[in-house]
Amino acid sequence: MKITFKFIQTYFKKTAVLFGALIAFSGCESTQLEILNDPNALTPEQADIDLFLNNIQLGTVYFFESDNTDNFNGVSEMGAKVSRLLAMTAGNQYVNAYVPESMNEVWEDAYSDVLIDVHTMIPLAEEQELWTHIAYAQILEAYVTMTLVDFFGDVPYFTALQGAENLNPAVDSGAEIYAAVEELLNTAIVNLNKTELASPANDIFYDGDESKWIKLANTLKLKLYIQTRLVDSSVSSKINALIAEGNLIESSEDDFFFQYSSVDANPDSRHPIFTDNFDAGKTDYQSNWFMNFLYLDKSVPDPRIRYYFYRQELDFSEADNQTKECVNESAPSHFDTSDVFCTVADGYWGRDHGDDDGIPPDDAFVTLHGVYPVGGPFDDNSGDPALNRTFGLQGAGISPIMMSSYVDFMLAESALTLGTTGDARVYLETGIRESIDKVMNFGESLASASPIFMPTQDNIDTFVDEVLAEFDGADNEGKLEVIVEQYFTALFGNGVEAYNTYRRTGFPDMQPTVLPNPGIFMRTFPYPANLVDQNSSVSQKPISVQVFWDNNPGDFID
Repeated sequence: MKITFKFIQTYFKKTAVLFGALIAFSGCESTQLEILNDPNALTPEQADIDLFLNNIQLGTVYFFESDNTDNFNGVSEMGAKVSRLLAMTAGNQYVNAYVPESMNEVWEDAYSDVLIDVHTMIPLAEEQELWTHIAYAQILEAYVTMTLVDFFGDVPYFTALQGAENLNPAVDSGAEIYAAVEELLNTAIVNLNKTELASPANDIFYDGDESKWIKLANTLKLKLYIQTRLVDSSVSSKINALIAEGNLIESSEDDFFFQYSSVDANPDSRHPIFTDNFDAGKTDYQSNWFMNFLYLDKSVPDPRIRYYFYRQELDFSEADNQTKECVNESAPSHFDTSDVFCTVADGYWGRDHGDDDGIPPDDAFVTLHGVYPVGGPFDDNSGDPALNRTFGLQGAGISPIMMSSYVDFMLAESALTLGTTGDARVYLETGIRESIDKVMNFGESLASASPIFMPTQDNIDTFVDEVLAEFDGADNEGKLEVIVEQYFTALFGNGVEAYNTYRRTGFPDMQPTVLPNPGIFMRTFPYPANLVDQNSSVSQKPISVQVFWDNNPGDFID
């Protein structure tokens, strides 16, 4: 199936070029040109709606995660690196870590793949009364559009995608776009309740289960309301209405994720991060702060740590100035004594936030991605070098876009900060346990070969009890920090929600950048270079510009 979908994507891109050429010619006055119809070129009316929908679904995945053909990061990895779920190594100042030129591909995935396909497909599907196709596309448009606002602030939307009618669409207010997204999700739910003439032939997310798509639409509305809780006093009643309806993603069976395979050629259908890290040598360093938090924050390591990370060495006896330059250095003066610096105990070999030193000869030492979510190996304490494409699940990982545990943490934050229905402590515990179950079940086929290193129920209970005791002993601000810390832990593999949550709450309290003055935190990413260079209505903005729902102080986070 993956081969077919990759073929579809290539087919549609080539068809789009041909169709674009036809549009360019259509304005000419020549009668000869008007009667020359290319029999090999599809018009939109001739396009297959199922193929359109599959391309929209895949385009959403590529927007989130990137793919194995383009050398760029999806929004998840972008958000993970500035939020310290992964080490940010592209620059020691935020303004240098992600430059306008590095935004071009993710912008193209959003506008040139997903959104243009949605806007082209929907009129054709309406003529055929294919309401389910339309609803799926609307939900994915809502997710992509909301994320564009979250990452870039004001973006072109209402007058975008009009072709020659408007070649220079101006940016629209993020708040107005959010309102349109909310309405779009409501419309999608209405469409899912209509009787369609035919169902989609392939649904790579939910295999045609419309009830799960309705839960996803409602959950995206919950995300929208949580995201805007600082600037919209009406969200409490809306959240309570969603809770009362009981139609959210509340079970792992309803999780919204994309499943990769271990096929590595024609086409390469493995998780892109596995491909980058296990084929061609590491391109990502793990975050020292995140590994340290999972390993040492409680009296027992986080039960997920061996599933998230794989250590190729169990100690630092082989480290020297060449393999790890900072190993003989003291922590920078702006680090607190509680901040981890350079190394984490027992072989967790990553990088500090903003350490942009070159690539040293540490391939055999650096901590790698584990089995969850990218499909790598389970850490069985062997300490064997694992930069090998045959290790672990061989890339058959997932892109965790919206999971049931995320919903529990959002509801915990809502109950604590807004007083919405439910007990924040109960939501917190449920979210932790659901996340642990998800991760352990995903990696069970590998972990079961080394049962001595699998977390026992006593380990899990001890860990959860310590988190809850910390929650019980804290004031409301401290309680929110505990919720967000555990949300971050569950979010490994999803930098979108980590980036949003950090800007919204100011938590967790994380390792500072190696450079004492890294500049303003990236409150939004810069506009893509291609957008600014080719659209006369858009000017570049500084990264200090805050998205509309972020009304926190300018120096709120760093």
